[in-house]
Amino acid sequence: MPGEPMLKGQNITLRPVREADLDRLRELDLDLDSRGDYWPLGIMSEVAYRDDFARSGFWGENFGRLVMIDAGDEIIGEIMYFKTVPYMEEFEIGYRLFGKQHWGKGATTEALQLLTRYLFDSKNINRIRLCIDVENAGSLKVAQKGGYKHEGTMHGCMFHRGRHHDMELYAITRGDIPLA
Repeated sequence: MPGEPMLKGQNITLRPVREADLDRLRELDLDLDSRGDYWPLGIMSEVAYRDDFARSGFWGENFGRLVMIDAGDEIIGEIMYFKTVPYMEEFEIGYRLFGKQHWGKGATTEALQLLTRYLFDSKNINRIRLCIDVENAGSLKVAQKGGYKHEGTMHGCMFHRGRHHDMELYAITRGDIPLA
């Protein structure tokens, strides 16, 4: 789509979801094994999924979903932001790669840095947070490499795969990143 906003890094590009992506993204989303051990297991109906895209394109003031595209123009993952609670001027970012073959190559760290910069440049917020399962070593590294600071542990706050999990809270503020 000409003129659509894209965030370009050295190895990946982030772009909004296109209608042509919907079938593939839906297929990836329904593959619970591809979610790994830490991505939430909730499933949206196909009707709701397509209605949500038709209504917003998965992009709005308080929520946005971008796909990660590699140099071969393949969708390798997704990253999203969303408002946390009404009384805080902050967003949370979530991310995932579609397949272990993409792990350990820096794509998620680059995506996190690109989206973090974009949000601080375009939104009147002072803080972005990440909530990461204490056992998710890969994501904890992404947070640290992305410049996020550990703020604490939230005990038993997420029910996933039959048990309650502790989550590490990482955050970055506008003052933590260098001016562009």
